[in-house]
Amino acid sequence: MAADEFQVAVKPSAIDRNSAVAELVASAGERLAYATEGDARTAAAELTRDGESPVRIQAVAPQDDTDADAYLVGASRTRGRLPAADPDDGWQFGVDASQYGALGEALLTAGDGVTRPLALYVRHDLDLGPETSLTIDVEEAPPAVSRPGIEGAWQPDCALAVAVAGRTVARYLCEVKTGGGSLERSQRELIEYAARETPVILARVDVSGLPREYEIAFEQFGTTSPDTPTDAAQRSLDDWAGDED
Repeated sequence: MAADEFQVAVKPSAIDRNSAVAELVASAGERLAYATEGDARTAAAELTRDGESPVRIQAVAPQDDTDADAYLVGASRTRGRLPAADPDDGWQFGVDASQYGALGEALLTAGDGVTRPLALYVRHDLDLGPETSLTIDVEEAPPAVSRPGIEGAWQPDCALAVAVAGRTVARYLCEVKTGGGSLERSQRELIEYAARETPVILARVDVSGLPREYEIAFEQFGTTSPDTPTDAAQRSLDDWAGDED
């Protein structure tokens, strides 16, 4: 990039909340260049108009270790006035960032979500056939992961405890991205750090086909196997089989 360009680093909040931003990042990357700050703010206004949620240009704090001139971040909508129409005529609302993210999580963990996408993925990862009966317990608020030298912490969206015949055989941490959201560098580093002990499932949920269907792409950090548990809370399938002998 030229030295006189106004450089904008796209933050995960903008990517997660606004699909137009996610599409732009997919083609242009997470560092955008504009001729002036005014051009950057105009582009942010256009992305707000094209996407589900507003985004804005935010100044870089003096202590931030970055060569970017500004950030593109997700913004909050101001509280709307009471709609003029009667309630029985129907009121239309935009989906805010927390609702959008929660939608992807609900598809994986609520109702039959656990018995379908996650269970199918676990069976694939552990090479378990349909004849093996398993249960998956979902912990909605597992402890955050931090590491010295890395700013902040990673909060998993959920944790999975996989059991066969009532005995735990595997455990996973989960990160759920709805839409085109990507991992921030520090978040990826913390996930890779956590995966040294407990494998991490990154699930990217495409909700564009709702209400008829949705699509999930899985990426795993760390490994698990039937004979090598990845943390102290796990029992291997071989351990379980030995108990049955």
